[in-house]
Amino acid sequence: MRFLVPLLVGICVATGSYAQTDIVLKKKAVGDSVLSTTRELILPEPFNGQKALLALFPGRHYNLPGSYKNEMINWSCPRCKVQNYKDVNEDGPAAFPFANGTATRLMNIMDFKDSTGLEYKVISFNHSEFDEDGIQVSRFTGGLLGLAKFVKTDAGWKLRMYAPAIAAYGAFSQCPTPTPIQIGQDQYAFMMRHANGGPGGPFFTDYYMIAGNNGTYQQVMAAFGSEKTQGDPEEGNYSSWTSTYAVPASEKKFFRDVLVTLKGNYDLRDIAGFSTDVQAKMKKAGKKAGKFVLVERYVFKGAKGYELQPDSQLKLN
Repeated sequence: MRFLVPLLVGICVATGSYAQTDIVLKKKAVGDSVLSTTRELILPEPFNGQKALLALFPGRHYNLPGSYKNEMINWSCPRCKVQNYKDVNEDGPAAFPFANGTATRLMNIMDFKDSTGLEYKVISFNHSEFDEDGIQVSRFTGGLLGLAKFVKTDAGWKLRMYAPAIAAYGAFSQCPTPTPIQIGQDQYAFMMRHANGGPGGPFFTDYYMIAGNNGTYQQVMAAFGSEKTQGDPEEGNYSSWTSTYAVPASEKKFFRDVLVTLKGNYDLRDIAGFSTDVQAKMKKAGKKAGKFVLVERYVFKGAKGYELQPDSQLKLN
């Protein structure tokens, strides 16, 4: 099992929401249409992300007072068919909708306009288990991600693509906020940074990309070990690195190659986080330690999604 980073922010959120209100939250039963990927919905102008989420999940809406935003929609669905969704923490699948009810929170609203002038918005939202105190807990449980795309029409904002649940990412039942990235002509995907590691570190970061494919949103890429924090040298942790990602312009119309560039310090006593090919090159260089730049290339392979290619470029100093 890969352990998640005990993020201080997550701890504060989980405990702070308990302390700031004595309200006992309730949930509302909804119909199974909330999970229908073919449902029809048109919202009036101006677009409001929270109202859009409430239209998708018409449960009990709360906006709890406190030092940070804790707004949610609590609902249950007795008639919904329960499905298992992957939790990247490897603690087992997430059975959704949750048996005790679900708390759904808006994460962000992303604005787009394509080359034809078509305007659309994508909202991301996080599902966690319902809690009467509005708490999001469990260090080893990710937040279940959902996405909905609304296109601007003369009649209003029309729901065009809807994935009520994709997979679970992050810690304390809180999914990392997706960031848009252009991967083709008028084609955008959403990248998330998921951090994990054992207690006390070092902590690793993986990248996960979600994109529209075959009529729905789904995970199309996973880049593991893209970052590593400095751990305790007394425990054999000497190497550390950060990373960036980019999608260079190319002749590919859709699903262009993704480059992940790792930069940092390596030590031959601590290179298990690299591929066997990179490890061999580091050993062959003849230096016990140094700086490095590693460029990884991910190529889209249809139903398999993006795959890491064997031609990673390594530069050692």
